[in-house]
Amino acid sequence: MDKLAVELLTLISLYACTDGGYTGCSLSLVSKRIREASRPVRFYSISLVTSPAQVEQFMDCLQKERARSPEMLPRVRHLILSLFGRGLEMTPSTNASRQPASRAEFLASLNRRTQHWRSAQDNLDEQYARTVPRLIRSVAPDLYTFALIQAQWRSSSIVRCSFPLLRELTLCGGDPSFLPFAFLPSDRPLYPSLRRLHHILAWIGRDVDFMQWAKHAPNVTHLRVSRLDHLPRITVDTLDQVISDSYRDYFPHLRRAMIEPHPAPPPCAQMSTAHLAFRDFLCYLDRLAERARVPVKVLPPLKVPPLPAGATPQQLCIMRVKKEWLERVVDGDGCWQEGLHGNSD
Repeated sequence: MDKLAVELLTLISLYACTDGGYTGCSLSLVSKRIREASRPVRFYSISLVTSPAQVEQFMDCLQKERARSPEMLPRVRHLILSLFGRGLEMTPSTNASRQPASRAEFLASLNRRTQHWRSAQDNLDEQYARTVPRLIRSVAPDLYTFALIQAQWRSSSIVRCSFPLLRELTLCGGDPSFLPFAFLPSDRPLYPSLRRLHHILAWIGRDVDFMQWAKHAPNVTHLRVSRLDHLPRITVDTLDQVISDSYRDYFPHLRRAMIEPHPAPPPCAQMSTAHLAFRDFLCYLDRLAERARVPVKVLPPLKVPPLPAGATPQQLCIMRVKKEWLERVVDGDGCWQEGLHGNSD
């Protein structure tokens, strides 16, 4: 290693720093020479899924490293960011293992959990409001892939930025709340280089207007929508429009689309109204695929696996999104493998 050229060490470090930041951090501790050689690519891929404090610590580290090497700025090319934080995992544990003895006790327990959740969310809102805009402004110009997992984060600030190099975007929980389309001019696309867009419509019933996405990401070639429900209607209707033959000006470069319906209602002895509505929705999706101008794969409805002991649905979602994001960092299939093999440029 001592005899290798610095440029070669940097290139080796680039191929090693694809695991979300662990290897980059480890390389900086090997030796002074390795630290200097790996500095430009140390933050090539970064995973920030733990807490606002983790985001703040990363930003401090990034700024210090950039100050040390202004001629070769360390850049973040791949980022996964979760806004759930640890606060949402912590719930009151008093008598947690005992089942409520009455309806009144159940409602009281539910009320305590709701109050705790709101308190934790308010605390997270305040902390993320200080850190997320700073992070996004710093990394947006350089990102190639970005996975954003939102909770009920209520952002009052708008980040003035664009993503000129972003090629792939995964959004869980709706459009980025810090970058609303309503406040932005449509003649300057936010995502001019975006090729793959994946919306996971989990937890939050926010409208996703795919007509707006077609304006701000005009070069999308692959579109996936997961956990799609029949509501909100604007989400379903605009998705139908942008892939239909009647609206070829929207997503003009679109080549393929994938739709994963939300989970089916729980099975029961007799078919209920919910089951009939879900069956009709699946039929609607089949008709949508038939009249689309591009191949559309309608996947089986999402099956939610049993939760391991101590795990939450949010944790499982973060793990799945991160796994697929890591695969895409090294040009793997990621979320695009189900039924859409072949051309993956």
